[in-house]
Amino acid sequence: MKIFKILHITLLLFILVGLFSYASSIAVYTINTASGPSYGVYANGKVYFIAQNSNELQVIQGDKIVENFSLPQYPHAVPFRITYDPNNQVFYIAYEKGPVIAWANGKVLGSYTISDIGNYPAICYANGYVIVTASYGDKVYFINTGNNEVTSITVMSGPQALAYDNYTNIIYVGGFGSRLIYGISLNTLHIIYNFTINDTTVDAMTFVPPNIIAVATYEQQVEFLNASTGKIISVISLPPSLTSVNGYSSMIYVPYNGLIYLSVAHKNNVIVAMNLTSIVNVITVGISPNGLVYDPINHFIYVMNYGSNSVSYFNLQSATKPNMIFGINYTLFYTLIGIVVVVLVVIGIVVALRRRK
Repeated sequence: MKIFKILHITLLLFILVGLFSYASSIAVYTINTASGPSYGVYANGKVYFIAQNSNELQVIQGDKIVENFSLPQYPHAVPFRITYDPNNQVFYIAYEKGPVIAWANGKVLGSYTISDIGNYPAICYANGYVIVTASYGDKVYFINTGNNEVTSITVMSGPQALAYDNYTNIIYVGGFGSRLIYGISLNTLHIIYNFTINDTTVDAMTFVPPNIIAVATYEQQVEFLNASTGKIISVISLPPSLTSVNGYSSMIYVPYNGLIYLSVAHKNNVIVAMNLTSIVNVITVGISPNGLVYDPINHFIYVMNYGSNSVSYFNLQSATKPNMIFGINYTLFYTLIGIVVVVLVVIGIVVALRRRK
């Protein structure tokens, strides 16, 4: 029987070694902020982010806040998300239940009234347009940054997620009231694609070059779709310990390492890194992580932690450092568990046969 005890111990060591050999080690640091940091954008070597509860725009350079700006206040409205037009060097800020403002150098340059913008407005800049979802009107608005003309297109119920395909100049839209995803050509401002996902609610999306849309759903799955055909390529289910993804969650694709990062915003303190088939890392950050911003020059990822009034950040170029956060390759983990179960079953059968003799 000693051989079986040795085998049991070996198998346990095999699991632990395999688990941590494939786990990434990342040092996570914290910057204290004003109240309620929500979402941000990278521009000119800095990260500009909204401190929602303080009605402020704060600016991070490297590892510290270097500027603070007060944002205008509107009745029953709060600043929510931000995007940047690099051609005109202008920021656009979408307010929940309020306007979209154009902002630069501490001043409001203009304001756009979107009466049905509602909750969870998504905003992004793409090829001459600032694009904003309006969940109360089931529309997407297109602000032409050249002539300030505003065009709207009716989409699915409750639009709240955007993903821009810069290869084909198409903006993809998803909503919390539908399993549909629309693709809108920015060349014509017409819907040219209409896809259906497995789940019922789209909470966050991002484009993965050259031809994939990653979609995070309220059913706690990430679906990967072909951006031209809508065919579902793969699906990743989040473990119960990582829920919940909701309308405050964000997704970004990072070209430096080819991974997709997803913030688990509701009652949690982690972000998830994944490839197209599995989770490769779970990184502990602050409470209720909302926005994610990638610094393409220094290869930092910044995380806006709404619930802890902080921004977490980590360097993708870092090797092993003190105070590491270990992530788990769940595919490998469950594969090893399966192998161990099979081996133990075989051992049990062998032992039972020996006893009969």
